[in-house]
Amino acid sequence: MNFNETLKCTSCDQAIDCRIGMSNRLHQPLRFACPGCSAPIDIDLTFGVGMKFSGAERAEGISPFDNTNPFVDLHLDFPVYMGEYVMGMTPFMRAITQIRPEEYQLHNARLNALNAGADNVPFFRNCLKFYRNGKIKPFQNCARQRFRVAADSDLPQDINATLYSLIAKVMWPFALPGQDRDTVDQYMRVISELSQSNRQATDAFIDEVHGTGFVKALQHDCLEIYPRILNAELALRPVLFYDFDCDFSETLLPVRVSTHDFEMYKDMYKDITEIVSRQLVLIAGVNNLIKRGNHNEFQPGIGRLPNGRDFTPQSLNAFADVPFGRKMDFIDDSWFTLEDAATDNQLRNSIAHYKTNYDEVSQVIEYFPRREGMEEERSESMQFIEFMRRILLAYREMHRMHHLIKAILYYPMLMR
Repeated sequence: MNFNETLKCTSCDQAIDCRIGMSNRLHQPLRFACPGCSAPIDIDLTFGVGMKFSGAERAEGISPFDNTNPFVDLHLDFPVYMGEYVMGMTPFMRAITQIRPEEYQLHNARLNALNAGADNVPFFRNCLKFYRNGKIKPFQNCARQRFRVAADSDLPQDINATLYSLIAKVMWPFALPGQDRDTVDQYMRVISELSQSNRQATDAFIDEVHGTGFVKALQHDCLEIYPRILNAELALRPVLFYDFDCDFSETLLPVRVSTHDFEMYKDMYKDITEIVSRQLVLIAGVNNLIKRGNHNEFQPGIGRLPNGRDFTPQSLNAFADVPFGRKMDFIDDSWFTLEDAATDNQLRNSIAHYKTNYDEVSQVIEYFPRREGMEEERSESMQFIEFMRRILLAYREMHRMHHLIKAILYYPMLMR
């Protein structure tokens, strides 16, 4: 179902034609910027209550629209559009013509799961907080009563199994089909083979990352990201669609996201990639075990420069201090493939240390990835929806490596 509304911006009196597509979500907050003055215009739609406007008011218009006024096509669940009005070519119709029926069914199932679980986000956050704080009984009660995930016993391995079953159940709309299973199989196979071929060295690696508290701290950092991803689901909904649209990276269509803006989410990419950077310490340790039988031994000379200076890390602890952008350079012929689009170090540095600009009307982010002193001349740009796609990909890499954390946590419980 779609509604056609002509709105008048209360800041500049600009008339805007809007086609509003209905999601199955009970509460549907939509936002876009006025094409005339960039003031935010909010549409708040709730089933059984109606539609409310902020920043604009209903105005008299004609139906069908004749493209006299600027036009915006709004929908929570699909990439939306601003440009020429075409009767019948709604965001939903644009989307289903680009993907196969079975892909749409999966996309729809994800959206329905997000709709059904929207009220459970605070309980999920509390459940993870109970686990982090060692409040095992409240954690078990919350998991069982709210999410129907029960522990087989109070043994540490069963408590951990409950945690990861809970995460898998709640976060599945953001996962690629089959990826978790394949990832877990890979990690367990690698750790098991290392334990069998070089038990003493593998035990030494596990003891160090456990004894320093490093792996447990990483697990807790990952747990803090999951509720934040759920809180960003309004902006991630249309991004999930691009799992099935292979032309996303090449398209020049003016696709955009209808909810909120860059400022709400920019720190999330930085925080996730910071965790990924630290997770690479575990990847490097396993790689060193595979290649040289010692988690602290990197390939000799891998960090040597043409001038003779050698920055090869002398231990895994030293590797942890290597900047994110250089970490993969010290992991020779890595057993683990990192998704490049998920870990754009220039974008991360721009958000963390340098300047970014965001145009709410065009929804284009301008960032400055280079050190240029007082002058900022060489910028890069991307659309907001592409940035949200980077967040999703970075989250998936973090989650994929979280399974390695899980395997390392299980090692003392099950493999010794």
